[in-house]
Amino acid sequence: MTTTLRRCVGICALLLIALIFTGILSIGDASVRSSAEAAQETEKTVLEAAKLGVEGADREIPSKKQGIQERITQIQSELDALDEKKESLLETEDIEEEDLRRILVSLGALQNIYSRLTSAHDNLAEAQREKKTREEESTAAVITGQPPFNLSFYEDVRNRYEAVEQRLEAVNSSIRLSEGSVSALQEQIQRMEERNKVLFEELQDVQSASRAKKLFRVKESETDLETAKASRIVQNLNIEAQSIHRALLITERDNLQKALDFVKKHLAYDEKDRTTRIESIAEQIASAREKLAGLREERERARTALTRSQGALTSARNERERVLAQAGASEQQAALQFAQLSLEHTEQTLLFLEEEQRIWNARYSLLDGSLKGQELWDMRSIILTRVKDLESAFLVRQRGVSSIQADILAAQKELEEHAGANAVLARIRSRIDLLNRIAESANASMAQIFSLFNQYSRLREEINEHIDAVRIAERVTTFGKERFLAFWNITLWSGDGFDITVSKLVFAVFLFLAAFFLSGRLTDFLGRTLLIRFGMDTTAMMASRKILFFILMGSFILAALDLVGIPLTAFAFLGGALAIGIGFGAQNIFNNLISGFILMFSEPMRVDDTIEIDGLFATVQEIGTRSTRVKTFDNIDVLMPNSYFLNNKIVNWTLTDQKIRLRINVGVAYGSDARKVEELLLLAANDHTRVLRNPEPFVIFREFGPSALEFTLFFWIDMTNASTLKVSSDLRYRLTSLFEKNGIRIAFPQMDVHLDTRSPVDLRMNRPRSGDTERTHHTQEE
Repeated sequence: MTTTLRRCVGICALLLIALIFTGILSIGDASVRSSAEAAQETEKTVLEAAKLGVEGADREIPSKKQGIQERITQIQSELDALDEKKESLLETEDIEEEDLRRILVSLGALQNIYSRLTSAHDNLAEAQREKKTREEESTAAVITGQPPFNLSFYEDVRNRYEAVEQRLEAVNSSIRLSEGSVSALQEQIQRMEERNKVLFEELQDVQSASRAKKLFRVKESETDLETAKASRIVQNLNIEAQSIHRALLITERDNLQKALDFVKKHLAYDEKDRTTRIESIAEQIASAREKLAGLREERERARTALTRSQGALTSARNERERVLAQAGASEQQAALQFAQLSLEHTEQTLLFLEEEQRIWNARYSLLDGSLKGQELWDMRSIILTRVKDLESAFLVRQRGVSSIQADILAAQKELEEHAGANAVLARIRSRIDLLNRIAESANASMAQIFSLFNQYSRLREEINEHIDAVRIAERVTTFGKERFLAFWNITLWSGDGFDITVSKLVFAVFLFLAAFFLSGRLTDFLGRTLLIRFGMDTTAMMASRKILFFILMGSFILAALDLVGIPLTAFAFLGGALAIGIGFGAQNIFNNLISGFILMFSEPMRVDDTIEIDGLFATVQEIGTRSTRVKTFDNIDVLMPNSYFLNNKIVNWTLTDQKIRLRINVGVAYGSDARKVEELLLLAANDHTRVLRNPEPFVIFREFGPSALEFTLFFWIDMTNASTLKVSSDLRYRLTSLFEKNGIRIAFPQMDVHLDTRSPVDLRMNRPRSGDTERTHHTQEE
């Protein structure tokens, strides 16, 4: 009833406007009579437009195709009427051209949405027919043929399955988009209805002179409301049709999934299929190679043409020639770009075909079992790297396509700027055509990258199925992972600004071991190269290596602690305990450590020195940080604490010189020729090759002994090539032989006992007692 009242009010208001205009016309003279008739006709047009708006306030959206078509025709009639009465409407004071344009745009949008509504009904009917057809064909087999199946057949089934998956994903996206649109349209319709209500209320309060413009506003608002309602119906119909398609695709996907599993279960190696596949790819490779020569020639021609165009641009004499030459140079630049991209696309095609051939060979090798073990791991690593490269190449191609689209838009803008210059326009259109072809080539290149990416992905999946480690990793339960992560992140201790967890501690220990290993390797390297070049002796070089090792070790440890986020303050609480430990338990360790450095730098003994320790002769092999290793002449290694060498007497036979003096003591019988003995002793020393000639050996007649004439032979040897024991032994053998030949007898200890027989010698024999006899008897038995 309210709507009818509003209609009546609107009509009465327009009639009142018409009566006012009629009164004015009756007062005017005859010269004004024709203008009044024109104004009367204008008001009649406004009234008709108002009636159209009022009649459409509560219009229902038709649900049948016939009603939709009638509504489209009616809208067209309204558009034609407004276009026909355009001049008369604009003569009205309230109606402006912008108002008329807006109502025409709203009516055009309404007509378009009704056309979409017709298409939505058709799409729904088509989806329903397809559903019925699929239900009738539901018993048809998805695949034909009997097992076993070859790899090409499996690939075809998988391609069909993935195509259905992609279509299903697209349908789901479309449904989600339509559902979001329906929700937004519902809110929009509510706002429009409230706005229409406000406009009708304002229409009642407006004076007659400005009601025409308000009626146009009402008409525009009602048209937009009708458009929104029709759009909501269109979206609902699309959702219904897409839901049918989704159900059909889900059924098809499930059937293909079963078929794919069946084919995969009965997949077998087919040598004929492999040969056919590889030969097909080889033919494509040969074809691509044949194109390369022609494409290179085409690129050179384009480069030559660009050079000529640039020369023409340089030699242009006026603005007109310059603009034309600039257009020509831009065209040739696009031609060169197209030729270069075509060549790169063909080279990429050749490269991708060769990769595809290797992929298929690998897949067939997996199938026949010839690819296994470490080769699988190596190939999977190569595939992962190559997949990342393809992703990067795809992004680069995408940016290239965007750049080409920007060039096309710039060229189209140039078309507008040079309107009328036919020669320039022809070149710009040619450039736009080349840029479009470049964009097509770039899109084709992206498609190739995506195809190769999919093939690598399939090969990676098949390799993963053959690796036991991957299968084991997939069986790890979520509970086990959580327990491990919980243990891994346990906080052992924390403080101001730091938090020490198990993971940090393990990582720090690992870095400590790595630092120990790297420090040792770097120290050995520097010791073999730099220190030797500096001419250091063995002991100095060893000391330098030890110091360098500790410096590198400390640096690596500090870097490791900083890397895992463990500050030095985390070990502050260990300071007291460490000091006590050093003072008591570790004092010997630090004593030997400091003693080792003292031995290295003060050098009381060096490596390869011969030393005497408590009567033990040995050779120094290594001076370490805690102990020194010596080797006795019996080839026994002895480890001695470094502090021992500073606290005890050590004899170093080779500290300043490798030459030492030895002696051999000889005693000959009284009556021997002393000079002959001296001669033989010197002869034995001079004949030995290890006895040094400088200083010369010499003999000392030491003294007249109790049993012999005592001589001492002094001689020198070089410890680097002689042994004291061996040389002394050789000389004794030689002296024994020389003395025997020359009749010189080596004396031995003897004593002469002289008896004084001038008086008788008292001899007595006593009989032992019985007890003494028994004890004597037992003693003899023992």
